[in-house]
Amino acid sequence: MPAGWPSDLVSSFDPEFSGQVTRWLLERLPGEFRDTEIRNDPIALSWVLHERTKSDLELMRRLYATARVSSGSANPSVLLDALSEIGAHLLRTEREVNSVASAIAALDHSRINTSDLD
Repeated sequence: MPAGWPSDLVSSFDPEFSGQVTRWLLERLPGEFRDTEIRNDPIALSWVLHERTKSDLELMRRLYATARVSSGSANPSVLLDALSEIGAHLLRTEREVNSVASAIAALDHSRINTSDLD
């Protein structure tokens, strides 16, 4: 498995990958994406998830940088710990999404099975 590959998704070389990757992406996006036309487009979904994760990371970094002074929290160290934990989770997600997006790009897209999502 490549570095950063998600533990809850089979390898991109596994025959089940094409049937699981779209579901994996949708599980990490807001539920509204299940009702859109792109729900069967793993390339589009991976791009949206990548951009969303990047944006969330930028927000966590900004919050962390300003939390002690701007939050008004009576216990800013607890807030900083929470933001740090969420940031670490987002970094893992970013690595996973990048690995999955690379695998999708390398696939013959006609092999991606999304029929079980309807």
